[in-house]
Amino acid sequence: TVGLPEAKAWLGDEPVTAPAHYKDPQKIADYIAKAEADRLERLALDPDCNRIVAMGWVDASGGDPTVALMSNELEEREQLKQFAAIYKQKSDTRLVTFNGHKFDLPTLMRRAVYLDVAFPVLNVDRFRSEHIDLWARLSLNGVLQAHSLAFYARRFGFTTLDKVSGADIGRLVAEGTKEAWDQIHDHVLSDVGLTHALAMRLGAIPKMREVAA
Repeated sequence: TVGLPEAKAWLGDEPVTAPAHYKDPQKIADYIAKAEADRLERLALDPDCNRIVAMGWVDASGGDPTVALMSNELEEREQLKQFAAIYKQKSDTRLVTFNGHKFDLPTLMRRAVYLDVAFPVLNVDRFRSEHIDLWARLSLNGVLQAHSLAFYARRFGFTTLDKVSGADIGRLVAEGTKEAWDQIHDHVLSDVGLTHALAMRLGAIPKMREVAA
């Protein structure tokens, strides 16, 4: 996700200003640019102020991962429709995410509302949801402070060639080059693979040889 520039007006935020002791025009401009970028990055985590620029998933029973990139809201709307259709193909579909109860699932539903897309209601109750949140499992439903997906990838020894993080997505979307979008694609693909590997390690889904059996 990335923050929507219009969100600053919706929130009624005051314009970003540099500290009073800043006198050099270039330093003031640099400070304001960074502060505005930081604010926009924080908006990327707010389902009321963000938009989805990439989605990735894989069927736990087999098959290759899917990564969809969305450079505008028209593409986002169509992708949400397609994902909703895939989800509803089977009545017992369960989503396995990392911190999805707090972010991914609410964001999907809220963006569908804003884009006028018919989307299933996803249960995000951490104690009753049929969907599996690996972050919740690792934190023992909030008893412990769990770490990031990247941490657990390193901790469990999973291999990843990903060179960017979620914090880089806003910058890459702003760059808008093919190389930037390729990096977003590879980052999402890596996250899907790591989530899948972590789910198998925690027993949330069967290991591939068990699925094949």
